[in-house]
Amino acid sequence: MADRIPAEIWIGGKLSRSLLDEFPISDLKLDWDETPFDSTTEEGILSARDESGLLHFADCEIAWGEFSDLEEWLREHNIPFKRHSSGKYEYLPELVEFRPDLGEDIQTITTESGEPLVCKSDLVPILDKMARLCRSNRPLSVQLRAWKQLSGKLDKLVPPTLATLPPFEIVE
Repeated sequence: MADRIPAEIWIGGKLSRSLLDEFPISDLKLDWDETPFDSTTEEGILSARDESGLLHFADCEIAWGEFSDLEEWLREHNIPFKRHSSGKYEYLPELVEFRPDLGEDIQTITTESGEPLVCKSDLVPILDKMARLCRSNRPLSVQLRAWKQLSGKLDKLVPPTLATLPPFEIVE
């Protein structure tokens, strides 16, 4: 039996009108209050857009905190999305973002509010080296090279900032 975890998804980009009949959103609700919408018409689908122009759906109890069928369908049709799932039991909150140009999902552990997290155990060794470097008597040129190397390691720990999802639209 699947664990039921709250999650929400935002969908942007262009959906071809020819794909409307197979767009797997008929069982979704607009918000945490489970507000229904008309998923059978173009107008009904467009009414599900939020103030930023993205389709937004939420579910208080979706299996594993994922919109599995929808997410798979969106990937297959190169439609960008982001999904935030809450934490529950041994599952940490996460943000999953798909952009067709990246070719893979970007998954990030987050706080419940969606703020990305970095593990302390990954940060401490770099910060310790930076502190030692600050106390070092080595030539500045050597310190600068080491500082740049450590800065690069920090950059790799921070999740990438992806472009904002484009507004959702239905096109020919």
